[in-house]
Amino acid sequence: MNNDEILRLTASDNQFRIFAVQCTTSVQKARDLHDLSPISTLLLGRMLAASAMMSWDLKHPKAEISLRVDGDGALQGAVAICTAEGKMRGYAQNPKLFLDNPADNLKPGKHLGKGTITVIRNDAKKTPYTGTCELVSGEIAEDLAAYYLQSEQIDTAVNLGILIDQDARVRSCGGFIIQQLPFADESISEKLRNNILATPNISDLMDMGLNIVDILERFVLKGITWSIVDRREIEYACSCSRERFANALRMLGKAELQELVDGIKPICHYCNTEYVFSHNDMIDIIKQL
Repeated sequence: MNNDEILRLTASDNQFRIFAVQCTTSVQKARDLHDLSPISTLLLGRMLAASAMMSWDLKHPKAEISLRVDGDGALQGAVAICTAEGKMRGYAQNPKLFLDNPADNLKPGKHLGKGTITVIRNDAKKTPYTGTCELVSGEIAEDLAAYYLQSEQIDTAVNLGILIDQDARVRSCGGFIIQQLPFADESISEKLRNNILATPNISDLMDMGLNIVDILERFVLKGITWSIVDRREIEYACSCSRERFANALRMLGKAELQELVDGIKPICHYCNTEYVFSHNDMIDIIKQL
């Protein structure tokens, strides 16, 4: 059963805008499709949760937001994408990384090393917007908060949680983003900061049976007026197809296609689906040019 969803909320008479997500099922699907190691599951899971919340800012129904992390460490990085319709996909650069020290397999930030976090907003009908800043910790939540402050000048609190067991099964995954608007009451801001500091790990709370709304009500927004503005379901769903790969092949031109005329088996980065194009398929594609 898919209980994954994103929510848009407001707090204290619209002084704060809030986005929240629970995406355990979707992250489990991503882990299974890519056969991710524990450390890669933690990284991609946080990024998928973040991209889902960030998709609320998309206006066009065909728009999508991409979150990319690149590092010089062994983990290398990952890409997470979410469409305006709540369809997520992504991949890890080093999906099967296992480290000798067991504790290190739970520390993605340490093994990303130095690098960057990049946000790309593709609004379908406009030129994509790209913003990049250096990684602060590699733990994604801190990096995203720094990105919002540096690139968009928005004071933002980000909390991302994911809990996995020894077999990398995803027990829970979720998070929230809280953005303070310019006219916000400083006393409310201080109360929010204290509430966040007092909130237990959200993935542990979800594993205990609380959903993200429960967590916001009992901990994060305790003593603060708030309301849900909107909510929608999300899922991990790749947009690849055989026809899309065929169209990509046609763009190569006859010379390059002749080098592939014996046949190829391209694999989708996002879902690991293999598409077989035989010798006859390649001849047909060449004839269409």
